[in-house]
Amino acid sequence: MAWPLITADSHHNVPLDLVDELPAKYRQYLPRIEQREDGAYLVRPRFAAAAKRKKDRKAANQVLDQMTAALSDGIKVDGLDERQLRQMVMGDCGPLASPAPTPEERLVDMAREGVVGEVLIGEGAFGMMLPDDDANLAWCRLANDWMADAYKDHMGQFAPGMLLPLHDLRAAADEVTRAAAMGLRPILLPEVITGMPYSDRMWDPVWEAAAAARVPVFLHLVGGFAGAMFMGIDALPIGEAGGAQTAFAIGSAAGMVTLGWFVNSGVLERHPDLTVALIECNAGWLAYAMQQWDHALHSRYAEIAHRGGVLDADLQAPPSYYVRRQVKCQFMWDPAAVALRHEIGMDVLMWGNDYPHMEGAFPDSQLWVDKQFAGVPHDEIMKIVHDNAADVLGLTV
Repeated sequence: MAWPLITADSHHNVPLDLVDELPAKYRQYLPRIEQREDGAYLVRPRFAAAAKRKKDRKAANQVLDQMTAALSDGIKVDGLDERQLRQMVMGDCGPLASPAPTPEERLVDMAREGVVGEVLIGEGAFGMMLPDDDANLAWCRLANDWMADAYKDHMGQFAPGMLLPLHDLRAAADEVTRAAAMGLRPILLPEVITGMPYSDRMWDPVWEAAAAARVPVFLHLVGGFAGAMFMGIDALPIGEAGGAQTAFAIGSAAGMVTLGWFVNSGVLERHPDLTVALIECNAGWLAYAMQQWDHALHSRYAEIAHRGGVLDADLQAPPSYYVRRQVKCQFMWDPAAVALRHEIGMDVLMWGNDYPHMEGAFPDSQLWVDKQFAGVPHDEIMKIVHDNAADVLGLTV
């Protein structure tokens, strides 16, 4: 049958010319079209891969030097039509996808495969942070304003994610409140930011603002853990045969680390109204993680760790309780998660097609759902491919 799908992982960029609304001194840090003597070039400065604490000025200056050098780079785009340019900006798009910034245009591709609702995953999911603090805040506010205005008449069908200024987490908390009041949700963050673990109390203002505004935090896979694990490993370099498949599996299961920060450090216990979702991390590993965390809590393992200076989680309830109460986990192709859906929790799982990326399900989302959900009761399929996302994001389709 044709399922009314809601994709919890659908990628989106604001229009390239939005950067022209910023002061000229800020534009150098952002993707844009640059007119040169021999034509138009798409310039994509290298962003900091991870947000830096403000006190780390040396590292920030190194990033700035790299970005400044990158400004002379660019790809000539004369002769490309609008669709080709969008695909180039989005990166790794499937040949049939026509990624667009506006709801009217996106609805065309959604209708091709029965997708009725989308979570719009923008650059905030990849830890974007500009080296200039003023530019960072100005761009976040401008991008969020554009998203709120463009989708204001379609908030029942789309959940536009918000971009946060990560150089100052109190400013980020203020932006959560402001953007949520305009209808934006969820908060977008990568699954790991170097030097800023989500278990750290520095994030409390953001979690408090998210809980107060009732907007979930979506943590999108960027592959940071997989990259770190491969560094210095000669047995199977990522660039050689089998490396990509190995890295993909490790990267997906690395969501266990991110979720562990929220569950076992007590973040979810301290913020009972906070909802977090792991995006593009798959979900089959979640049953194992919940089992092991419950087994290890207040156990001989915790006692041994404590002797070595590592504190026990000391939670009031088993970790699996917080997962089922406050966590969502999105997958695209994960028959193991489907088979373990009751062990994980039927309220936890969400589906997404990773539009418009080449590795995504588009335009075959219905086929992917039929294959991996074969034999599953109708109401359970609907809960995972539609209802859970609708509930956590307030979608009405």
